[in-house]
Amino acid sequence: MTVVVTGLGAVSCFGSGTAALWEGLLGASRRPDPAPDVCGLPARPHLYAVPEGVVPEDGTGRTGALLTAAVAEAVTEAGLTPADLLDAGLTVGTSLGDIDLAERAAGTEPATHRVAAALAARFGTGGPGQTLSTACSAGAYAVGWGAELIGTGQADIVVACGGDAFSRVAVGTLQRFGLLDGECCRPFDAGRAGMVTGEGAAALVLESAESARRRGRTALAELAGHGWSCDAHHPMAPEPSGEQLRRSAARALAGIDGAPGAAVLHRAGVALNDAVEATAISEAVTAAGGTGGEVLGYAPKAVMGHTAGAAGVFGCVIAALVLRHRLVPPNAHVTTPDPDCPLTVPLDGPAPLPRPTVLVSGTGFGGNNAVLTWRAAA
Repeated sequence: MTVVVTGLGAVSCFGSGTAALWEGLLGASRRPDPAPDVCGLPARPHLYAVPEGVVPEDGTGRTGALLTAAVAEAVTEAGLTPADLLDAGLTVGTSLGDIDLAERAAGTEPATHRVAAALAARFGTGGPGQTLSTACSAGAYAVGWGAELIGTGQADIVVACGGDAFSRVAVGTLQRFGLLDGECCRPFDAGRAGMVTGEGAAALVLESAESARRRGRTALAELAGHGWSCDAHHPMAPEPSGEQLRRSAARALAGIDGAPGAAVLHRAGVALNDAVEATAISEAVTAAGGTGGEVLGYAPKAVMGHTAGAAGVFGCVIAALVLRHRLVPPNAHVTTPDPDCPLTVPLDGPAPLPRPTVLVSGTGFGGNNAVLTWRAAA
């Protein structure tokens, strides 16, 4: 069954909405300004924060508020009515959910599933609902799982979303592990030294092509394939050979011929992780009849930070925008390009998308991998 996208939503460090996201991706090339000190850590790291006042406090935690704004935009663009949502599914990717509630109040349980329950109640989704918390790949899993719900006939429409807000515990832990770059996030630079954390939420409305036609909606993108795997090599480090990530990518690429036009990578500035990912994706492309050099690699975390459970959904939203505009944004903060990256890396400005297909890669702690390939809707 063909699965298409009919609505997009986003809240990021660039502001509210997918238009702000796209404008920010096209124009962001400078080092980030310091964000508000939302974590209160003694040694303050760089942060990519959603601007103050963009998301109003609504009585829930910050992650829930971010997700509410992103889902509202996607549902509006898709033209979903309360009747449409009554049978719609909901998949939510999040790493820590409304962790800020637990950090502010001792004894509060940081239950990730409560975010999904609150969203379902707010938007009236009465179909199957799942929370996926596979660390940094949770968002990509949420989109893939939403497609599975449609493909197996459990729902005609699924709202797939992902979100995470800053957590003092999470940022402090990453800092102590030495995974944060003290200057900026520079995934394609030879001198990259780690990630920069971000926050935000993104959402897609997925539905069967038949449902979209029945509702008279225009498809924004079409899912060509997706794959999941878990190598379980280490709690944090990727399996060096990238075998399982390559397996996921091969499944995602099975629906297209040759190389995708671009790849929105998970690449976050951590040297080993970035190298394993790029090699695995390139090898999967080669096995599919293309070459890594044909693929334009893009790493949005350079300008919006690592948004944890939202990252994979942001990747899919960005893929849809790339297909809409037929452009791949430039990669930021590159002084000395990584000589070992097998992909072509746009640097000086937006590059034309050579083929109307975009791969999205998501990896997470524990070796959880999820890869999706999108193509222009027929």
